[in-house]
Amino acid sequence: MKKLIFIPVIILFVSVFFACEPKQENTPDAFQDKSVVSDLSSMKRGYSDLISTLYAEILEKNKELQVLEDSLKNLKEETFDKTEDANTYFSNIQKFYDAAYTYVELIQDSILREKIFEELSENENTFNNKTKNLMTLLGKISQKQAELNDAHYALKILLTMKQNEDYQMNNLPDTVSLYSLKEKYDTIINLIQEKIKE
Repeated sequence: MKKLIFIPVIILFVSVFFACEPKQENTPDAFQDKSVVSDLSSMKRGYSDLISTLYAEILEKNKELQVLEDSLKNLKEETFDKTEDANTYFSNIQKFYDAAYTYVELIQDSILREKIFEELSENENTFNNKTKNLMTLLGKISQKQAELNDAHYALKILLTMKQNEDYQMNNLPDTVSLYSLKEKYDTIINLIQEKIKE
């Protein structure tokens, strides 16, 4: 339900943003860079993708958006700083229990093995109960990170979609020259086929 609230907020932000922006007919730089346009698969290899490039162009001209991006960057850094110790703590505890259960399996005496296993399990359960609230809080923060990332991706798509629409309208390729090119292919193909039949 909360995620559905994000969508109207993002759409409202985008609407206000474009209402305040002066009408521009210039082709965005990102669309003029043929290497970016022709290689969207580069996103998978870690290079800058077209949406990020278009968004960066919007960002350069919009102070309000720059403030938002600075806030996102600061929040990301603050989240790392404030959760790093807790995440390291739980990671180290988990490593101990993983190793301890491995050691239990090495005990040859079945009675002793069972006894140690029970004590270890009880110890782990006590720890989990003691830190349940902290784990829940970290889980909620992680969920908020995911929600924020979703909203940020949606914002980038909606803002750059307007640039894409303008590009579509203002740069539609001329079909006359393409038809002419296709006819040249037809002519050469027919000539070759006639030679094959001789």
